[in-house]
Amino acid sequence: MKHLISGIPPLRLPWRSWWLLPVSVILFVLTLSMGVLAKRYGSPGPDLNVDVSLIPDRNPALTTLATIINDALSPAGNVVILALSCLILMFGLRRPLTALAFGSTVAVGWLSSEIGKITVARLRPPGSVTHALIRENGSDSFPSGHTAFAAALVWGAVLVLARTPTQRAVTAVVGGIFAIIVAGSRLYLGVHYPTDVAASLLISTAGILFWLPLWNNLIEPRLRRISRINRMSAHPSATHTGD
Repeated sequence: MKHLISGIPPLRLPWRSWWLLPVSVILFVLTLSMGVLAKRYGSPGPDLNVDVSLIPDRNPALTTLATIINDALSPAGNVVILALSCLILMFGLRRPLTALAFGSTVAVGWLSSEIGKITVARLRPPGSVTHALIRENGSDSFPSGHTAFAAALVWGAVLVLARTPTQRAVTAVVGGIFAIIVAGSRLYLGVHYPTDVAASLLISTAGILFWLPLWNNLIEPRLRRISRINRMSAHPSATHTGD
């Protein structure tokens, strides 16, 4: 009798403990509470003052950079970035399990921002005051989706793609700079408050904290037993004969 043995080594992603689930919920609650308080007491107020203080520093080069970030990390752009990354991992590098881990981690971190947008429903900064460089209206200011995607992308790279402590440290530093630049671009354009972008980092982290124990303990072990994933992998499945 033949038994299929998965030839795909486990990814051994960090954050396996089930205790992370209540930690994640607490972080969600704290972040949403921050949003409710910021909506009530910070608009207008200190939050708006920060946006206004950036107006004199605008210049053509920074405006071009901020506009490019705005377009590249739009919802459609995020889908394209994530889809291309997963396709390269799955078919180019033949790492389907890594593709699924990376794609799901980034998607959960990014889409967690929708919980804040729906729950808090904070109005965007008044464009007439911030001299907003792009038109974005509505009650979806908290948190910033652009910043949440950037943070989730960094987390995915650090936790899934980087495999050694040195790689994770370098990826975290470079990724942190990237996330800060994206966050700053939202303030520079005058379409988000500082608390919006800060909350994006927190809520995407909360979503990923909730997701990884589920992935590590429930989802990945089952995926590793799927024959199609084994056949697609650069680590071919092996078989052995038993009684």
